[in-house]
Amino acid sequence: MTEILIFIAFAVLLLGFMYAGSRWPVSIRQLRGFQLLGKEMERAVESGERVHLSLGTGSLLGEESAPALAGLTILARLASSTAMSDKPVIVSTANGALMMLAQGTLATAYRKLGIQSRYDPTSSRMIGPTPFSYASAIPNLLDTEEVSVHILNGSFGSEGALTADFGKREHAYVLAGTDNVQSQALLYATADYPLIGEEVFAGGAYLDHRPVHQASLRAQDVVRIVVIGLMLIGTLLKTIGVIH
Repeated sequence: MTEILIFIAFAVLLLGFMYAGSRWPVSIRQLRGFQLLGKEMERAVESGERVHLSLGTGSLLGEESAPALAGLTILARLASSTAMSDKPVIVSTANGALMMLAQGTLATAYRKLGIQSRYDPTSSRMIGPTPFSYASAIPNLLDTEEVSVHILNGSFGSEGALTADFGKREHAYVLAGTDNVQSQALLYATADYPLIGEEVFAGGAYLDHRPVHQASLRAQDVVRIVVIGLMLIGTLLKTIGVIH
């Protein structure tokens, strides 16, 4: 019941911020990784190189699906930017259901551009069913596809550090984020531009600039403030002995 109430509250906030978006322009802090991503994609397209997006090693069920679903928003933008190049974006995952969702995202992006004939289902690939089998397949993918932009936006364990490091070894531009706190620390050391905390879910707002994406950032901020406030109130009440 609590989860349903939180979902309803978030949906109301999202709709409210979407309505207020035109009257209350959003101001988001600059993230160097997303700032440079557009230029790096342009360079890859002009050089005949490939952009790769990893949706991680998590499944479609449970909390671990959240960063991968955020990654699909990034995928739609990448597809639009690289669709007309000789080597459009490719996406990989360790989960079959996420692979099919990525195929649907790519097909929709190509259809919106009116170039359905250029869509290739093999642009979305499940390259390993387990975390480390997935990571072990990354070097071959990066090498054979001549990847120069390597983006990680999904759920990773310790294999995330390997996945990012393989991109560094190929001298690719590496932008990486995950929902796992321990893996975030590893990515901070191995990625050119690590995404920390809620930055993993902000890709749509930075790359697409649609009202719904900007409204989602505002809704997340409100929920975060409320949760922190409740934690502080609970701590205070327990300290003075009101609750046990």
